Amino acid sequence: MAPTLRDPPSITPGPAFSGSGPGARTRDGCSVELYRSLPYRGDLDGVRDLLKPGTSVLELGAGAGRLTRKLREWGLNVTAVDNSPDMLAHVPEGAARVESDIEDLALGDAFDTALLASCLINQPSPLTRTSFAATARRHLAQGGQLLVERHDPAWLTTAQVGRVAGANGLEVFVEAVRRVGLVTEMTLRYEISNQAWRHSFHASPLSESEIEGLFAEAGFHGCEWFGPKRTWVRAIAS
Repeated sequence: MAPTLRDPPSITPGPAFSGSGPGARTRDGCSVELYRSLPYRGDLDGVRDLLKPGTSVLELGAGAGRLTRKLREWGLNVTAVDNSPDMLAHVPEGAARVESDIEDLALGDAFDTALLASCLINQPSPLTRTSFAATARRHLAQGGQLLVERHDPAWLTTAQVGRVAGANGLEVFVEAVRRVGLVTEMTLRYEISNQAWRHSFHASPLSESEIEGLFAEAGFHGCEWFGPKRTWVRAIAS
């Protein structure tokens, strides 16, 4: 019998990322069909003034292009990077597509902006976080900006089983959650019409000082925080 909100499944030890549901999935368990269907939900609105028409953006972890589409609408030149060819197939026309792991990316180009959205910075591995920041720095000219979105630390450390969001036909539930040391292990369930997808992931809550220290080591300075919950940060390439 499928688990319900009153009878949540336990998260058992295993891969840090996994998923289930209709259609193809990426290596980290994300559903291509789900992400292709998700509408823009104002994710970039808090930093829109920092994204100037005509400038170049390196979008790291672009997925199916949900944010890429909005960046193109705003007149930016986007290079979308993702390690899933199934995701990249849905990136909108007009954006350059690059299939690569973020850590291994080496384009030899300098961009005005590097964008790391979708809370990818909350990877539980410090080495992965360091690699992400290093990739952004080597693709920015001096004075270029890095824009990063993190999970709200308060949410990661307090979220409980139950409904967490819903709009435009999408319902999102925390189906299971536990905290082991400094890592939050969580399973989210997404429902659209009569279809459901699950994504299990591990994430580390990161304070402002931790992120600022990470960026300083990677060659950035001048961190500024944006949004009511300060979930967006801008850093400048030194």
